[in-house]
Amino acid sequence: MIDGPNPDRVQPVDTEDVEWILDPTDQALIVSQTRDHNRAALPDPFCGELGRRLLLAELQFSRWVVRRVEKLTFDQDRNVKRRLTVDFNVRDDAPLVVDKMGDRFWIVPISLMRRRTLVNMHITDEVGNVLPTPGIRLTQQLDESILLAAAGSVSPALAAQEDVRSFIRQLVAGSRKETNDALALFEGLSGPVPDHLSRLTESSIVRAVVYLLRRNFSLYVFLPAGAENMRGRRHRLLNLEFSEPTGWSRMTPRFTVMGETTLYEHDDRPALGEHFRQRTGWWFRQTGRKLWTGFPSALGLRPTSIRVQVPGAEKASSYHLELTAPEGVEVVRAQLLAGRPNENGGPYTHDRVVGHTATVGLHGVEVPNGSLCQAQIDFRVTSRGWLTNATFSCALVALVLISLLLQASAHTMQWPTGQVTNIIALLITTAAAVGAMIAHSSFTGVAARMVARLRGIAAVAVAQPIVAAGALAFAQEADSSTPTVLLDPGTFAVLWLATGIALGVFVLMGAALILSLLCERTGYKVASPWDMTADDDSGDEPLANYADALKKFGFTRSAIGILSAEGWYGRYGWTNDKQDAAVQALERLAPKSAQAPLTCKWDWSHTVCGVRDLCPYRERFRRHGGEWT
Repeated sequence: MIDGPNPDRVQPVDTEDVEWILDPTDQALIVSQTRDHNRAALPDPFCGELGRRLLLAELQFSRWVVRRVEKLTFDQDRNVKRRLTVDFNVRDDAPLVVDKMGDRFWIVPISLMRRRTLVNMHITDEVGNVLPTPGIRLTQQLDESILLAAAGSVSPALAAQEDVRSFIRQLVAGSRKETNDALALFEGLSGPVPDHLSRLTESSIVRAVVYLLRRNFSLYVFLPAGAENMRGRRHRLLNLEFSEPTGWSRMTPRFTVMGETTLYEHDDRPALGEHFRQRTGWWFRQTGRKLWTGFPSALGLRPTSIRVQVPGAEKASSYHLELTAPEGVEVVRAQLLAGRPNENGGPYTHDRVVGHTATVGLHGVEVPNGSLCQAQIDFRVTSRGWLTNATFSCALVALVLISLLLQASAHTMQWPTGQVTNIIALLITTAAAVGAMIAHSSFTGVAARMVARLRGIAAVAVAQPIVAAGALAFAQEADSSTPTVLLDPGTFAVLWLATGIALGVFVLMGAALILSLLCERTGYKVASPWDMTADDDSGDEPLANYADALKKFGFTRSAIGILSAEGWYGRYGWTNDKQDAAVQALERLAPKSAQAPLTCKWDWSHTVCGVRDLCPYRERFRRHGGEWT
């Protein structure tokens, strides 16, 4: 980041002096029609100046985005809904476009999203108006211009080459195979790196943009910029909402250090094929960790940890996460950790709340660009409701079976048939009543999934009276004048086994209930570092680096993983020096003044204009009395 004055910095042209003729709907249709006639045709990037401005905006989110407030709720057990409010000032150099009706719009990138289908996405402004967004092909053209600007920061002449443009189109707008082939060419996996890409592979900004756009795309909005419209003000509040279908699988993070870059994988499913032998030991270690942490959590003996990606924490100077626990579940502990895992001794942001609450808020400030941002929440099922009913139901089953066992032990091994019939009726009635109590649930979704294992174990307890009744029903009748049932050693063993299982389930359910009650009475023991009403500053001392913080705060353990629909990194190698160098290189590409016409022929952009029949770029010189060119 560059904070002080720099004599080498080139001041960009005032955005009021530069406009692009671009109608979002028409352009999307034009590109689609081109694809209809030639399915192999990929959209061309727009001029490098537009990409330069967009790339600067994405590199400096914290310079113009004041605050991001994210509210996360669990609608269902496989669906997470995120609601974001973005508070920002439109940058002075935000690109201005003019549609065919003469209306002017700012192009503003508000986030990065994963390159996959988004579910239930809505973008509205302060008063609830739906904002226009570009289609997929127009988004690809804008993203291509970003990568083009990154290449231009290395060499404008190099960025003007057709081979480079073809690589950019293939990486950003190609199919999955084309994108993989382009990335393999860039990394040298398919042979020697071509000459036109060799210099680009040495640039940190080009590599960062390549790996970022490989999996993600920029989410742009078109904000009305007309001076006659109150919505043309630069200070804006936007609301973004989308759903994230998610599984319920446990993930153990894995770090791999490659020079100055740290690779981070969120999913640790075992690899098969040629690498299976090398990773077999690692797979068994991770599986053991999962069982050690996952099995007690599934039984309610430990809180269930859910790790949520929050990549938006780095896209604002201040970030706030508010999470509401599902019905029947409460938060035991919540933490936010954001920083660069590749930097030793680099700053990081950490916030935590320890207690017992239904809603929790976490804060992060001044998160550096290129950070790994995560939140981890420990949930526990509340003691009231289903857990209490299930525990007392299992206690009732165990009591009935213990009384039956004592009755059988205190008398002879022969029972009258009438008495056995009554005992069987009692056992069946007990199983039916207890089964109804356990099956009944006052909550669904995440809470129901969290007690699924407990409910299954409770069902085992319900089955034991039926097992005992079956053993008595099939017991051998004794040869005597009075109808009696002979309790042979086999039947007696079944009664002992059923009683032992029911008693074991009751002990397990009772332990989960007691631990939940103790947890609820713990109260707040650790206050957030941002809570200035508390005097306890223990644990506020920062650690040496981000990697130590990951271990200390439990972010390296197995947890239920929720991968964000917002764009996140897989490679972490960004530093402040690289940030400063990238910003300076892009600012040196800026036109020196409005007196130097910014047509598509400036520097290298005449060979990379995205529209061949009509250049979309125009300018006006109101300050200099010029005409449209």
